[in-house]
Amino acid sequence: MTGRQPPSLMAAIARWLVLVTLLAVATTALLLYVEFKGTHDRMRQRTLSGVARMIEKAVRGPDDRLVAALPDSVRAMLRVNAASFAIVDGDGRLLLGSDGVSGPLDPTGSDRSHAVFRVPARDGEPALYGLSRRIEVDGRRLWIQVVSGEEELHIEWLLEEFVEHFGWIWLPFALVLILVNLVIIHRGLRPLRRASAGAAAIGPDSVSERLPEEGMPREVLPLVRAVNQALDRLEAGYRAQRSFIADAAHELRTPLAVLDAHLALIGTPGAPIRADVAGMTRLVDQLLDLARLDALRIAPGETVDLTALAVEVATHIAPLALDRRRGIEVIGRQDALPVRGAHDPLFRALRNLVENAVCHAPADSTVSIEVAVSATGEPLLRVIDRGPGIPPALRSRVFERFWQGGRDRTTEPTESGGAGLGLSIVARTMAAHGGSVAIADTPGGGTTFTLRFPLQLRRTAAPPAENAAAGGV
Repeated sequence: MTGRQPPSLMAAIARWLVLVTLLAVATTALLLYVEFKGTHDRMRQRTLSGVARMIEKAVRGPDDRLVAALPDSVRAMLRVNAASFAIVDGDGRLLLGSDGVSGPLDPTGSDRSHAVFRVPARDGEPALYGLSRRIEVDGRRLWIQVVSGEEELHIEWLLEEFVEHFGWIWLPFALVLILVNLVIIHRGLRPLRRASAGAAAIGPDSVSERLPEEGMPREVLPLVRAVNQALDRLEAGYRAQRSFIADAAHELRTPLAVLDAHLALIGTPGAPIRADVAGMTRLVDQLLDLARLDALRIAPGETVDLTALAVEVATHIAPLALDRRRGIEVIGRQDALPVRGAHDPLFRALRNLVENAVCHAPADSTVSIEVAVSATGEPLLRVIDRGPGIPPALRSRVFERFWQGGRDRTTEPTESGGAGLGLSIVARTMAAHGGSVAIADTPGGGTTFTLRFPLQLRRTAAPPAENAAAGGV
């Protein structure tokens, strides 16, 4: 497995969106420019053609002969438009023209009846655009040539200036369009993110959860339904496996009890076997505890007094501790410290911790159960031993099922006898109660397990910090 990140759907959509948007904007701008150029040329040609027709009417005399000069009104119109004209014959001789015109204006010498031409800029003069129009006067074929500077063709100039200024809008328009589309896509992918968050929240303790189908797009709904159907099948298999473990453990308890009773009748020869049977009985009890945790539901008003719970567990474990030359004590608060929870699961969790501490504490040492409140007001239970401790590198694994590690490998089988389920039961019990369990070193040597409960019940008489009153068993 490589360290490469999986491809992003959002990034892929964004890349194609940016590419298509820029291509569309560029294509639209190109088409607009081409259309403008065509329209510009047509309007320029139309304007010059109108001037040529006006000159044609003005140069025809009453007897269809060429007049010697244009009327003042036509010359005034030419001055307003900064236009010049020339009338030439087929040989290129100038017959009539504007002031300063000394020859043909069309540099191409075209003899077409209607031709558009351009006079390049030279000597600091702007480029000229012109049109040649063929006419018949007094039986002769003549050409009217009209030219004008581009800036003087006001309609075309204004249109081109507008397009040039409008062109600067394309870039911000494209950026805004891309941003708007990205926001729309981000909002459109919200159901997928919601489904992903729902899928991430589903675990062994929440196998009944399903991905939300409400509000899902039609394109995503089949995938969500397929995942939910797969979860249905997984839940059915999980429940069948859990039921089998619970039923098997329950059925094993009776024969193990009968076997232990028969071994007790045998006496000393049956003692080693009785130790093995005790270990099997403990394993069966822990499997039943795990099965009960899967079905644990805490009632809204159900509470447990941690102080009373600590005393109850200490009393329960006291015979085992005294038999193994260990002491056990309850220290800390002596007043009631209620938390929301179920008594039996918390009793088994705390019992597992204390039994584990008793098994690994050195002889003639004392295991302490401390009832306290953190500086932030959270109820705490601490189980403190003076044993060999747990290396920090192994602390993240001690809560795994069936993992024992070096701490559970002892040279005395009777000192442990565990299957690696006790701490797993503790972790799952605290998770079911919304709390947590942590491991720390005991000052002077040993291990301290801390059960931290959520601050859900507030007591007006509770002191804000940990108290140090003691009681022993």
